[in-house]
Amino acid sequence: MRLASALILATSLVSVQALAAEATPRPTSQGLSSLTINLPEWHRPLSLSAEDGQLNGEAGVRDFPVFMTTGEANRPAKLKLSYVNAISVMPETFKMIVKVNDVVVGETSRQTAGRPETLSLNIPPGLLVAGFNSVRVTVRQSHRVDCSPDSTYELWTRLMPEKSELVFSNVSGDIRELTDLPAIKPDINGATRIAVRLADRRDSDSLNRASRAVQAAVLFGRFANTIVEINPDSANEAGLDVVVGTAAEVKDATGLHIPGTGSREQLLYNAQTGRATLIVTGENDAELDMALASLASRAQDAKAQGSPAGLRALANLNGRVVQGGETLTFEDLGLESEAFRGRLYRQTLRLQLPSDLLAADYGRVILDADAAYAPHLAAGNKLTVRVNGAPIADILMAKESGEILDKRRIYLPMGAFKPGLNTIDIEARTLTPNDDKCEPVALGDQRERFLLAGTSQVQIPGLARIGAMPNISSAIPGGLSRMSEARDLNLFVPRARPQALETSLSMLAKMASLSGQVTKASFHLDRAPEGVAHVLAIGAYGDMPEATIRAAGINPAKLSQAWQGAPAQAAPVSSLGQAVQVASIGEQVSLPDAILAKAEQTASVGSLTSQIAQASGPLSDAAGFIGNIRSTGLEAYARSAFAGLQDVVMHSLDRAGLVKAPSPELIITPESTLVVAQGAQSKALDHSWSAKLMPQVESTTLILAPTTDELSNSVYTLLSGSLWQRLVGQAAVFNAHDGTVETRVSGEVLLVPTAPFDVENTRLIAAGWLSRNIPVYLAALFGIFLVLTFAVQRVLRSSGVRE
Repeated sequence: MRLASALILATSLVSVQALAAEATPRPTSQGLSSLTINLPEWHRPLSLSAEDGQLNGEAGVRDFPVFMTTGEANRPAKLKLSYVNAISVMPETFKMIVKVNDVVVGETSRQTAGRPETLSLNIPPGLLVAGFNSVRVTVRQSHRVDCSPDSTYELWTRLMPEKSELVFSNVSGDIRELTDLPAIKPDINGATRIAVRLADRRDSDSLNRASRAVQAAVLFGRFANTIVEINPDSANEAGLDVVVGTAAEVKDATGLHIPGTGSREQLLYNAQTGRATLIVTGENDAELDMALASLASRAQDAKAQGSPAGLRALANLNGRVVQGGETLTFEDLGLESEAFRGRLYRQTLRLQLPSDLLAADYGRVILDADAAYAPHLAAGNKLTVRVNGAPIADILMAKESGEILDKRRIYLPMGAFKPGLNTIDIEARTLTPNDDKCEPVALGDQRERFLLAGTSQVQIPGLARIGAMPNISSAIPGGLSRMSEARDLNLFVPRARPQALETSLSMLAKMASLSGQVTKASFHLDRAPEGVAHVLAIGAYGDMPEATIRAAGINPAKLSQAWQGAPAQAAPVSSLGQAVQVASIGEQVSLPDAILAKAEQTASVGSLTSQIAQASGPLSDAAGFIGNIRSTGLEAYARSAFAGLQDVVMHSLDRAGLVKAPSPELIITPESTLVVAQGAQSKALDHSWSAKLMPQVESTTLILAPTTDELSNSVYTLLSGSLWQRLVGQAAVFNAHDGTVETRVSGEVLLVPTAPFDVENTRLIAAGWLSRNIPVYLAALFGIFLVLTFAVQRVLRSSGVRE
C-alpha cells in the first residue's frame, strides 16, 4: 500500500521534485516551491455547481466570487459565458447583463431556445483585483405563450460551467502561498477535488491528522463544494494533494526531503497540471501535531482579500453568517434594486444561523421593506414572505393608483427558523387585467410593475444559544462538535470502506466550510466508540451494526424490509417505543401496554390523547360526562370542544416533554438512497439539582445508505447544493432519483449547553422554553396573579379598610 501511494504521488510531482529538493528554505516557518511556465493563454473556469448555474424565473440573479492571483489581476482578461435557455423563453424579451465588481461589462439579448450561446466580454484594465472578485449575471425573461404566474416556473437560463471561464494572456495563475489556495481550479461540476495520500487508510491516527489538514486547506481556499478522495489516480488533473506525516514518513512515501526543522509545512505547485500539494510534517508525532495545530489556527484566523463586491459575493456563498443582533440591507445580501417587468417576482435571501440556535418564538426577525408597485394592477396581487418554504406574511397590493411601501415592517417569528442554512423567499404577484386574456400585447408587455429596493433591511434579534437534540439540521453546520465539551467529533466508519471514509472526510470539509472552524475528528473503524457524548456514524447498511442503527432511533427490521427486498411495499420507520418523560429530567417510563397497542393504530397526536383520556384521570371522567349528554346539538358541540381541549392540552404537554407522542411514520422504499437520523438520550442522573435541570446528553447521528456507491453519490448531491437545508427534525429520507426529502420531527427535545449562561442568553433560553410550553407559561401567570391577589388582600385587611 505504501509503495502504491508513493507511485501515485511521485507521478503528480514528477515535474517539481528536483526543484523542491534544491529549494532554499525561506526564513519563515513555511517552505514554498513553484514551477512557473509562461503560457500564451491561461484559463480560469468559474466555480459553478449545477444549482449555482441555474437562473430561474422572470428575473434571475447569480453573484459568483472568483479568486484572482496577483499575476492574473494585472493582466488583460476576457470573460466567456456559455448558456442555454428553456424553449419557453420568448426571444424578444430575453436580456442578460453581466457585471464584474458591480461594473457592467456587457449585455446581450441573443437567445436561441435549446441551443447554447456564448457571450465573450473584455474586462477593462484595473477592474480586477488580487483576491476575490464578483461576477454577477442577471437575466430577464418571459414566457412566449402563457401569461399566468405558474408559467414562470418553466423559465430558466443555465450557465454551462465547462465553457464559462476567464481567459488571460501571457500569465499563469501560480499558487505560491496558502492564501492562494482559492486559485485551485475546480472540476467541470464546480467542485474542488482534494486527494489525501495515505500509506494505510485503516490507520485511524493518519485519518485524524489528514482530516485536520484537509479542513485547514478548505478554510484557506474558501471552498464551498469539496470532494475528498483517498489515493486517487489524479496526477494530471487540477486539484490539491494533502500529505501528512513525519519527515521520515514523507520522504519514504514521496522521496521528497522537506527543508527546515521542527513543525512545518510546504506548498508545491505544478503549473503544467494545475495541481498543488500541501505537505504538513515534523520530526516526530508531537511536532507533527504542533504543525497541524498551527495550520488550523492560521486557517481559522485568515482574512479574505479582494474587492468589496467580491467579498460580498464570498460572504453570501453559503448564506450570510449571522450571530444575532445584526442589521443587514438587501444589497448586503446580494439583491439588486432593479425594476421588475414580469408577473411573479421571486428573490431569495440566504442566512446561515448558528448550529446551536434554539428555534422558538422568543423573538422576531424584522424585514423593513422599501418597495413600490405600479398602478392599474389586477385585484388580488400581494407580496408574500416565506421562511424555509412556509408562508409567514402577506402584504396586499390593492391600491388602484399604486403605492410606495416605505420601510413597511414584516415580522418573522424565530420559531420558523432553524440551525444552519435558512431561506427567506420574497414573492410578489404583479398581474394586470390584460394578463387574463393573454393576447400578444399582454405577452410583450414590459412595463415596470414592481420594485424592491436594496435599501430594504433585515434585522436579526438576539439569539438563544443552546443545543437541541435530536435535530439533524445542526449536524452539517458543525453542531455536534459544538455540543461536545472537548469540541471534538467521534466518527464511526465500520469496516473502513474507501468510499465511506471519503464521504466522512468530505462531510468534515463541508462542516469546516460552514462553521469556519477545524473540527478535531477521531475516527473509529472497528467498533463504535463508547463513553463519548456524540457519535457520527457513516456507512452502508450492510456494514452498520444494529446497535448503532437503534441508537439513532431507527428500527433495523424496517430498513431490512426496504433495502433487502423482503416485502415489496414501502417500509415505515417509526419510533422504537413511546415513553413518558418526567418533568424534562430525562428519566423515562413505559406507557401501559393497552395504551401502546391502541396508539400503534394511528400516528395522530389527538388519537393518542384520546386513548390516554379513556385510560384514567380527570379527562376520562369528563369524557364519561360528555357521553351521557343526549341532546344532539349540545352533544356535538361538547364533543367538538372537548376534543379541541384534549388536542391543545396534550400537544402542549408533548412539547413540554411531559408526554412523548408518537412521531409520524417516515416511509422508506427501495428507491430511498440515504437515511439521516439522530437519536439522543440523557445519561444517568445524579442527585444534584443542576444535573436534573440540565442532564448530560448522549447522541448518535447516523448517515446510512444501501450501498457505499449510493452513500457517496447521495451525500455529494445533498452537500453540493442547498438540499441539505431540508434535513430537519429527528430523521430524514433522501431519494437521489427525484431529489425528494421526507422528514420526521421528534416529540422530545433535550437541551445541551453550548454557550455561557450569561444574563441575556439565559433570558432568551427561558423565553424560548416558555414559548414552546404554553401551559407552564399560563400556570406561572396564574400563580403570579394569585400571589398578587393574596398580597393585596392582606394589605387591605391590615389597613383596616373593609370595602
